[in-house]
Amino acid sequence: MGFVIAVYFKRAKVKNAEYLRVKGPVIIAMNHPNAFMDPIAFTTLVYPPRVRYLARGDAFKKGVVSALLESLGIIPIYRIQDGGKEGLKKNDATYEKVKELLKRNKKIIIFAEGLCVQERRLRPLKKGVPRMILGCMEDAELNNLLVVPVGINYSHPSQFRSTLFCNIGEPIKMANYLNAYKEAPAKTMNQFLADLTPRMKELIVQIDDQQLEKVIANIEEIYHYDYLKKEGLKKTNPEHDFIFSTDVVRIITQAAKITPDKVKALQSHSEDYLAHLKKLKLKDWLINPTKQGSINYTNFYFRIMLLIVTSPLYIRGIIASYLPYRLSYEITKKKVRVIEFKASFNMGIGAVLFLIYYLLQFVIAYLLLRNAWWAFMVILSSVITSVFCLYISPFRKKTFGIYRLLRLKATNEVLVQKLTTQRSEILSSFRELAISNKI
Repeated sequence: MGFVIAVYFKRAKVKNAEYLRVKGPVIIAMNHPNAFMDPIAFTTLVYPPRVRYLARGDAFKKGVVSALLESLGIIPIYRIQDGGKEGLKKNDATYEKVKELLKRNKKIIIFAEGLCVQERRLRPLKKGVPRMILGCMEDAELNNLLVVPVGINYSHPSQFRSTLFCNIGEPIKMANYLNAYKEAPAKTMNQFLADLTPRMKELIVQIDDQQLEKVIANIEEIYHYDYLKKEGLKKTNPEHDFIFSTDVVRIITQAAKITPDKVKALQSHSEDYLAHLKKLKLKDWLINPTKQGSINYTNFYFRIMLLIVTSPLYIRGIIASYLPYRLSYEITKKKVRVIEFKASFNMGIGAVLFLIYYLLQFVIAYLLLRNAWWAFMVILSSVITSVFCLYISPFRKKTFGIYRLLRLKATNEVLVQKLTTQRSEILSSFRELAISNKI
């Protein structure tokens, strides 16, 4: 899975993984925007230690499926909407399992929101979280139990080659709550949730007002490169993307309270600008004045020559990987209707199809060459050229984007200038919001 995660995501980073690498038991309180992708990616990236997690109990079918899930470290948790009151009774066994694992100093993920929703905000945390944690402490005397808040942040949760930032916060010592819990259980559970909620919100891009999501996304797309350059941050670091996004959210959220009309105008202007770019099949970076030095025919011809020279590698990589890539995409698109499950199913189906496809290549190569070593070299070349395709494909897209802009400049320079002016006005309006509202 380490290889699969490295291929699926363009960039992935974990911050403060040392908070999990302690000898004692740990409960990981995590947000849950992306179904199976959240625990699979997180457990792969932080390993070691091995992390277990709770998942919906209705997925545990009797027989092979249940045995497989449990062997992967997945623990069933039952919700009333899945199995009714009868299902909830099964949670007694779950609590015992969790308690036993914690006594053995294991690490367990709990999705504190109790549901999976692809939103850029934290949903209200469930009371079952402190009930389970404090109940286990009281029964098993786990005085060294830590709760570690974690925020999962994706650039585009349902898309292949997005970025992932796992933001791990400072641990909470549960021993501080135990005495109060014995005297006033309900009050202590509420207090724990009140303490945990802001800690988790700090670790994600938290947009409280859903109506502001569109304008925030627009500014993120337009201002991203300029902001990182101004602040001396790197576009290759997902944590720097997180810093940028939280800053944009903070500015827009505060401005919406003080000057809502200006925020609405900013949204209208940015939507019009981006819609125009989409119609022209252009990206914002092509209009960015700081990029104009590289947008010329000399650079375009150089890029074309590089694409021609590397075309044998590209074609070999397409032969080696396009079929399972396309099949996994089409199967997911056709069969998976819920957006929260698209990424995890796409990754899972793709991993299986790629394995089968590479094994098939090995068999064919062996039958033709009658040499296992050469058959292995065929597979190795498939892997290398497939990875090459991952990096050359964005380069190809940017090259043809440069060509489209150069043609547009030749045929309609006025329109290009209009787009440049429009972009400048949008950024000026955004900066004025921050200054005028003293944000």
